[in-house]
Amino acid sequence: MKKNMLAILILVVCIVNLTLNAYLIFTVLPNAQRTDQLITKIMQIIDLELESPLPSDLNVNYTIEDIEKYAIDELTSNVAIGPDGKQHYAKITASLTINSKDEDYAKLNPKVEVMKPDIISIIKTDVAKFNNEELANPETKAKLKEQILNDVQTLFNSKFIVDCTIDYLIS
Repeated sequence: MKKNMLAILILVVCIVNLTLNAYLIFTVLPNAQRTDQLITKIMQIIDLELESPLPSDLNVNYTIEDIEKYAIDELTSNVAIGPDGKQHYAKITASLTINSKDEDYAKLNPKVEVMKPDIISIIKTDVAKFNNEELANPETKAKLKEQILNDVQTLFNSKFIVDCTIDYLIS
């Protein structure tokens, strides 16, 4: 008789255990997974805010004493035809900032003067992609500056040119 009672008690405990496991699997686990996904998303957002907004390949290992400016002659360039349907021109003043402590400086700095027509062509081509209204937008000016810098760095296959300055007057 004691063996039957013990067997019934074990059977009841097994059924309760099975019921609790089913409850755990079908109700608690999905909620825990959703909470985990939410925490993961929050952590991703926090990581994005903690990262620097500057590009990671930005090499800022120079000081103001290490830079040289290379001025480019005043240029005049056509700009794309705007919404008004008229042809406009941009009078451009540009210069390049060169890091004199860069490992490529000694080899490539003399080439800057030789490649000046190509640099002028890059500037005129990049400016001509925008119309007069777009060029008036400060965001476009930043985008244009970045594009010119990337194109010039690609031309020299080096990052010894660290910045470019561009200003224009649209007529």
